[in-house]
Amino acid sequence: MNQLQRSTWVAGGVLMLMAGPAWAETAPALEGQGVSIVTEVPRGEATAQENERAAKPSLLSQVEQPATPVDEGLAEIAPAIAQITAVRLNAAADGVEVILETSAELAASSSVVGNALIVDIANATLALPEGGEFQVANPAEGIALVSVAPRGDGVRVAITGSEAPPTAAINAAAQSLVLSVARGTATAVSNEDAIQVVVTATRSEEETTTIPRSVTVITQEEIQQQTSLSRDLNDVLGALVPGLAPSSDRAFTAASLRGRDAAILIDGVPQNVNSRDFDRELRTLDPSVIERIEVVRGSSAIYGGGATGGIINIITRQPDEASFTATSEVGVNAALGSLQSESFGYFASQTVSARNEQFDILASLSRSDTGALFDGEGDRVPTVQGTDENENFALLTRLGYSPDDNQRLQFSLNYYRESRNSDVISDPSVDDEPGEPKARALRVGQLSFPDGGGPQADRNLILNLSYRHNNVLNGSLDSQLYYRDNVTRSDPRDRRPRAFSIFQGELDSQNWGGRLGLNTPLSDSLSLLWGADYNHETTANTFNLFDPDSFDASNGRVNRLIEQRPLVPPYTLSSLGLFSQLQWQSTDWLQLSGGVRHERIGFSVGDYATFFGDPITGGDRDFSDTAFNVGAVADVTPDISLFANFSQGFSVPDFGVVLGFADPGFTVNSDIQVNQPQKVNEYEVGIRGNWNTVQASISGFYNTSDLGSSLVFDDAAGLDDTGLYALVRAPERVYGLEATLDAQPSPTWQLGTTLSLIGGEADLEDTGQFTAISSARIQPLKLTAYVENETQPGWRNRLQLLYVGSRSAAFEAEVDPSPINSYVVVDLISSVDVGPGTLDIGINNLFDTLYFPAYAQRTAGFSNTFNSAGSGRRVSVGYRVTF
Repeated sequence: MNQLQRSTWVAGGVLMLMAGPAWAETAPALEGQGVSIVTEVPRGEATAQENERAAKPSLLSQVEQPATPVDEGLAEIAPAIAQITAVRLNAAADGVEVILETSAELAASSSVVGNALIVDIANATLALPEGGEFQVANPAEGIALVSVAPRGDGVRVAITGSEAPPTAAINAAAQSLVLSVARGTATAVSNEDAIQVVVTATRSEEETTTIPRSVTVITQEEIQQQTSLSRDLNDVLGALVPGLAPSSDRAFTAASLRGRDAAILIDGVPQNVNSRDFDRELRTLDPSVIERIEVVRGSSAIYGGGATGGIINIITRQPDEASFTATSEVGVNAALGSLQSESFGYFASQTVSARNEQFDILASLSRSDTGALFDGEGDRVPTVQGTDENENFALLTRLGYSPDDNQRLQFSLNYYRESRNSDVISDPSVDDEPGEPKARALRVGQLSFPDGGGPQADRNLILNLSYRHNNVLNGSLDSQLYYRDNVTRSDPRDRRPRAFSIFQGELDSQNWGGRLGLNTPLSDSLSLLWGADYNHETTANTFNLFDPDSFDASNGRVNRLIEQRPLVPPYTLSSLGLFSQLQWQSTDWLQLSGGVRHERIGFSVGDYATFFGDPITGGDRDFSDTAFNVGAVADVTPDISLFANFSQGFSVPDFGVVLGFADPGFTVNSDIQVNQPQKVNEYEVGIRGNWNTVQASISGFYNTSDLGSSLVFDDAAGLDDTGLYALVRAPERVYGLEATLDAQPSPTWQLGTTLSLIGGEADLEDTGQFTAISSARIQPLKLTAYVENETQPGWRNRLQLLYVGSRSAAFEAEVDPSPINSYVVVDLISSVDVGPGTLDIGINNLFDTLYFPAYAQRTAGFSNTFNSAGSGRRVSVGYRVTF
C-alpha cells in the first residue's frame, strides 16, 4: 500500500500543497519563516486525537479519503463560483506544470487514490472552449495521465503517476491555479502495514504472524466487495476462506471446515445448536453490520466444544471515532438472462454512529428482498431450502460507556428475521424420470398454511453485555454475558411414501451463558490468559404434518396442518469450561505457546415418545474432557516464518439424531458409544512469507478421531422409513493442504489465489479398513483466483474465479448416492466513486454457465428434486454514501 505525506499552508495569499517524504524536512523551515501550517485531518477521527494529529502530517492510504477543506480561511480567498476556461501543460525539469485559467481564485483540497494525486476544486465549473473534459496521456516521464473533469458540484484534477503518486505544490493566483507536479518515487510497503491483529485464535489480541496456526481474516472492505455479488455469508466465506467447502446455494450452511464442524460465533456468542439438522448459523445477521470475520482453521477448544474443524468468529461494527456519521446504502439486483420481473430484488440499509467523551451509540437497520433465481439456460431454479425469494429484516443496536481510558461497558442487541415466500416448488415428477435430470420448477402460487405452520423462516435474537478493564492485576480483564433465542422453520417437503409424508421441521432453541478471561503478564516476554466459560442450551425439534388430500388437490400449494409431532424432544445441554493459555517470546525469533482446557458437560432429557410412537426412558448424562494445544513460530528471516501446532478439539454427538431416531427400548444410558464425545487431534505445519509486494502461505494438516460422526447413506439403516442418513461412530482421519498467494505487482494491480485439497476416510466397520468419508464433509478440490485493477482513480475492477473439482471416492465406496463433477464460476465486481459516495456493480456467473453446486450433485441420488442448478448471470447495483 503506497502512503503519501501531505499538508497545505497559506503564505502571502498563496495556497500551497506539498506531498511526499520532502514534507518532513520542509515543514520546520517554513514554520520558522512565519508560514501558517495547516495539517489536514481525515474526517472520522476522534476529537481526542485532533490535538495530536494537528502536530504532524497525516498518512493517506490507497483508499480515497473524504475531501477536507485545507483551511477555513480559504473561504475568504475564493468565495465565488469560478469558471475554468482553459487548461495548459508546461514541461518542467522533474514533471509538468498544470495551469488552470479561471475567472476567479480557486479553493482546492487534495487526496491520494492509489497511484493518483487528486485535487478537487469545489467552487468551479469547467467551461472549456472545445467543451467536454481535458485529458492528456504521458505528458512527462513518470506521469501517465492528467485529466480535468467535472465532479459533482465542482471540478476534479487527477494526475496519475506511472509507478507512484506524483507530488505537487499548488499556487493560487487571481486568474489561474498552477499545479507544479513532480513525478513520485515508488515507496516500498512496510511489512508491518500488512500485519493484521486478531483475537479469535488466542482470545487476546495477537498479530497473525505470531500465531502458530492458519488464520484467515476477512476485512470490512472485502465483505463490502463480495456483497456486491451476494449478501449470503455462505457465498462470501466459500469464496474467500481456504479449507471451507463451497456454498451450497441453500439457506443452511452445509459447509465443513477442514472436513469437520466449525464453531460459529457472533462477537463471541455461540450460534451453533447441538441439533445440527438446520445449520442456519450464518443466516443470523446482515453483512452490512460486520466489521471483520476471523476464521481459525483447524481443531480448537479455546472457546469450548464444537470447533473440531475450526472457528468462524463474526465481529460486528463498533461506533465510529467521529462525533457523528451516517451511512446510507441502497441496491437492486436481477437475473440478466431473461430479465423477468420476478427476479428483481432490492436492499436498503441505514447506519448511524455518534459519540461524545464517554458515551457512544451505533444503530443499523436493513431490509432486503431477494428475487427468484434463473439458471444458465434461463429456467427458474426451484431450490429446496433456497435463499431466493426471501424477505429479511435486520437490526443492530450497540451502546457503549467508557468512564475512563481503562474501562468499557457495552451492550448490543442483534435481531434478524427472514421469511421465504415462493410461488414454485420443486416438481416431484422429476423423480420418475430416468437418470439425474435437473430439478424443475412447478408453479403452484403462493404457499398457503391455513391451520398452522408457515413458510420457511428464521428468527434470531442476541443480547450481549460485555465489560473490559485494562488494568486488573497489571493485565486486562474481559467479561461477557449473553442470551440467544432462535427459531428456524424449513420449507414443506413431500417425502411420501416414507413415514414423514408431507412435513416441515421447526427448531426452537435458546442458550445463555457467560465468559470471563484475565490476561496477566508474568514478565516482559511471558503472559498468561486464564478464565472460565459457561453455556446452557435448550433445544427441541417439532414436525408439522400436512394433509395429503389438500396438498394434492392444490398441486402442493395448500399445506393444511393436521398434526404437530415431536421429532426431537426438548433437551438441555450445559457446559462449564476452565482454561489457561501461555504465550512466551523465548527469543527474538522464536515464540512458543500452549494451553489447556477442561470441560464438564451435562445432558438431560425427560421421558418421551419418538416420532414413530416408541416410548423412550429419559435420563441425565455427564461428560468431561480435557484438551491441549501447543505451538511454535520461528522467524527464519524478517520476511519468512515457520510454524507448527498441535491442537485438540472436541464435540458431543448430535443428540437430535440420537434421540429422534432411537430404537425401541433405547435409554439415555443404554448406548455408551453413541453418546460419547468426539475428540480430534490435529497436527499442522506451515510456512508464511510477507514481503513488500507478495504475501504467501502454505500449510499441511492431519487430524484423527477415535470416535467420529460419519453420515452414511444406507438403506439398511432405516433409509426407507426416514429418508435420512444414518449416524455411524467410527475412527476417522482427515488430511489436507492449503495455500494462499497475494501479490501487488504495481500500485494499480493486485492478484491472488487460494488452494484447498482435502481427503478423509473412516473405519466404518471397525475392521482397520478405511472408507472415503461423505462429500457432505470432505469437499472436492477448491481453487480460487482473482485479479484486480484500479482502472482509473476511484474506479476499481475485480475478476474472480471459483473452481470446484470432481470427487467420486465416497460414491464409489457406496457412502454417497452420487459423485461430484467439477465446475467453474467467474464473477465480476466493479466499484467507482460517483458523487459523494460509491457505486458498486457485481455480476454473478459472468459467462452464464449452467452448473450444479457440489451439494446439489451429491444429493441428486437421494432425490432429483434436490438437483437444482446454480444461479445464472445476475447483476447487482448498489450505492453507498457516508456523511
